[in-house]
Amino acid sequence: MPTKTKQSTTQKNTTSITNPRTRSNTGSSSRPKTTRNCNCSTEFAQDECKLSDKEIISDVLGSHKALIKLYGTALCETSCPKLRNLIDNQLSECAEDQFDAFLYMHERGLYPTDAAPMPKINQAKKKYCACEQFMKQ
Repeated sequence: MPTKTKQSTTQKNTTSITNPRTRSNTGSSSRPKTTRNCNCSTEFAQDECKLSDKEIISDVLGSHKALIKLYGTALCETSCPKLRNLIDNQLSECAEDQFDAFLYMHERGLYPTDAAPMPKINQAKKKYCACEQFMKQ
């Protein structure tokens, strides 16, 4: 079986920012020819890509949830006591920040939650209290 060799090419890493209104809708993957000055593009992007408060805080909340999972995994995979302590502190701080983001959203009606019915709450209490008693034995 013949082996394939990778051809090395040196390309200049360039990025062009274009106005989407000037792009052609031909479906081609070629770069648009119209480029804008960086300062103009930034102003254009700010005008065209405004995010709502809900979008911003939802991103913050989602990021904190993802970080909490990563910190939890890192904590389980670390054996150095000092590093475990550091990760544990970061995990706790991140969980507090996540809860603050949730409260911010909940208080503004951006993350509505339904109250749990009492029978379900009592059922959960019995279930987990039984688990706790079993684990103490």
